[in-house]
Amino acid sequence: MSALPFKLRRKSSLSALDIRALVKEVGQLIVGGAIVNVYMVGDLLLFKIRCVDGVSRILAIRPPHWISLTGYDVEKPLQPPAFCTLLRKLMRGARIASFEQVGFDRIVVMRAEGARGSHELVVELVREGNVVVCDSNATILGAYREVEYRDRALKRGAKYQPPPNVLLDLDEKMALEALKGRKPKAFYAALALVGSPELAYEVLARCSIDPEGELRSEEDVKRIAERARELLASLESPRPSIVYVGGEPFSVVPVDFAIYAGCEKRAYDHFYDAVAEYFYEEVKEVLLKGKEEIEREKKRIEAAIKDVREAIAKIEAEIGKLSRAIRFVEENAEGFQELLEAFRGAWAKGEGRPSPEPRVGSARVVKVDERRGFVRVEVEGFELSFRPRESLMANVSSFYDELKELKRRLEASRRALADLEAKMASLAEREVEMAEEVERKIRKRREPKHWYERYLWFKSSDGLLVVAGRDASQNEALVRRYLEDRDLFFHADIVGAATVIVKCEGKEVPQATIDEAAQFAACYSKAWKAGFASIDVYWVYGEQVSKTPPSGEYLPRGSFMIGGSRNYLRGVELKLAVGLVTRDGEALVVSGPPSAIAKEAAAYVTLVPGDEERGRVARRIATILNEHVRAMGLERSIAVDDVLRVLPPGAAMVMEKRTLK
Repeated sequence: MSALPFKLRRKSSLSALDIRALVKEVGQLIVGGAIVNVYMVGDLLLFKIRCVDGVSRILAIRPPHWISLTGYDVEKPLQPPAFCTLLRKLMRGARIASFEQVGFDRIVVMRAEGARGSHELVVELVREGNVVVCDSNATILGAYREVEYRDRALKRGAKYQPPPNVLLDLDEKMALEALKGRKPKAFYAALALVGSPELAYEVLARCSIDPEGELRSEEDVKRIAERARELLASLESPRPSIVYVGGEPFSVVPVDFAIYAGCEKRAYDHFYDAVAEYFYEEVKEVLLKGKEEIEREKKRIEAAIKDVREAIAKIEAEIGKLSRAIRFVEENAEGFQELLEAFRGAWAKGEGRPSPEPRVGSARVVKVDERRGFVRVEVEGFELSFRPRESLMANVSSFYDELKELKRRLEASRRALADLEAKMASLAEREVEMAEEVERKIRKRREPKHWYERYLWFKSSDGLLVVAGRDASQNEALVRRYLEDRDLFFHADIVGAATVIVKCEGKEVPQATIDEAAQFAACYSKAWKAGFASIDVYWVYGEQVSKTPPSGEYLPRGSFMIGGSRNYLRGVELKLAVGLVTRDGEALVVSGPPSAIAKEAAAYVTLVPGDEERGRVARRIATILNEHVRAMGLERSIAVDDVLRVLPPGAAMVMEKRTLK
């Protein structure tokens, strides 16, 4: 189908029906989850959320167009904007308590509760769109776009108020009011009811009413309202799809639409996947804007570097001239002493200048200010301000103070230049990364295919599965859901460490696997961040681990009671390998003891606690592993976030890198 038989433009923003479908679908996944971090790329806001099922997901918001979970990772900017920084401060680490649509309008409210209290994120996809964060009293703490309308203000310190005429329900009164106005056409009555041209055409099609025809009866309005409610009810059995017109994406809908009956469609299991795919091109545009931002920043820094270099050259020239002038004064001290005495005597007599005026070589008096008490003398091309009422030594001392201040300014300017050049080098590195095709910078997120992929894991050199929790919540889930009586439970002998279990699968666990699991537990403990070279680790059987505390006591999340004796491994070395493994043609990043990772990784890097910042180490490893991804012809590249997910908390040092054949 090349065209539609009515006036409807390609969908550029979600409708209230779309929002209703998304809120229900997305809310089931993210409510109860924790906000790991917040990012902004241009006008695209991204919330990384660790959901209750252990899967990390990205909630993307681009007002006024769309909100959805997205299956793509996007390159992050070097520095977060101020609004993003505020959201991180208020909401990072908080748990999502609710995710709701306001009435039947294009407004979504996400409430999160954390260490800094309860906060609401209001996403408005109406007008030009906005995102506002409020405290529990609806006081605005920050807005993506601070604006003031005739009817309300979206500014820090103001009370948040939703837009006027919010559609709280499918209210027939709105449609009836439209009938009384100057536009009695069926389309405008339906539009007043559902708030979207696409939905208006759809409900009219379901009523078999001509959108261009006129409505005279309230019964017709009731029919339209009834069909609108039926459309809303159909969300209970969603059938999401992207609609194509003329071979191009035209709309994305959560259920089958009658108006698109003859169009090509692509079906999806989840509406959020369809929405993310539909707006994929917009994400690419946002990423390209990120490149434009880098270009603008480079030009700004280049201009600043030019200014600083000119300032340095000017200061160096002044230092040279002043140094020569001071040397001339010191070499001709007697002559300058006479000059000062001559002016001092003349001023004592009430005369402005002495007559005759003493001369000192090539030096010449260029200005006299008796009221302020100085005589400006040009010496070796530099003007010195002498104070005749003070001694020559005092004057020379003040010249040296001036020279010292110039040198201080020179050093400060050189430091500023070094900082600017470092920033320019960083931007140049970033630009090289972004020079590749945009599609390679928007990476498809991989959903875990096995339960253990939500955790830290590796296969031991004996082929047994070893799994560790990333935090206290995962430690608890790991023990409650997956630890069986004959499995082995490992823990470093330090407060603050990952729970590690070995799934024995009914077998006797070999000593090699025990050693590897102990090393895994040692690396994912606070011993790594503290810079330890080794630490003791103990293990017990799963049947010895309990979550039930003694009577009258309380066990915090992630803590357990251990019964019976513990088996200790003393002085376990903190050494970790991060390697590239393939599963079903996909590239995965896995960490574990070098002896285990070496058995199946195509390439790996060995780490120990060190002094290199964690993010920098992750970038280095991602670069190394991606060389092998490209050499192997794999589509999915390794992102820095993939590496960060498996690195222990704290700085590290790369010991070696190896490629296996």
